[in-house]
Amino acid sequence: MIKVKIFGVLRTTIGFGYLEVSEGSMLDVFEEISKIMEKRYYEDLENQKNQVLAEGEEERNAALNPHKKLSFGDAIVYINGDRCMKKRARVKDGDEIWLLSPAAGG
Repeated sequence: MIKVKIFGVLRTTIGFGYLEVSEGSMLDVFEEISKIMEKRYYEDLENQKNQVLAEGEEERNAALNPHKKLSFGDAIVYINGDRCMKKRARVKDGDEIWLLSPAAGG
């Protein structure tokens, strides 16, 4: 498995800071992260729906918070501490990926 650590605004946006993914290209990694994001989004939405219905309030509109797919250009990527500039770069078992927000404060 490949360890993925997510930092900064990206971590807040995605909703989690660590996960493990399978070997492949960086494109594969981002696709897998997007699928995990989508799954968690709909699980959270279902939990909110059940909570709202249990409290007797109106059901929330799922279209208000659409799932956004994560792509290579959404992050600054490091593999094992080295900057990765190629979305087709391969990662293998035991590698560690860091995803940093491309935005900076100032």
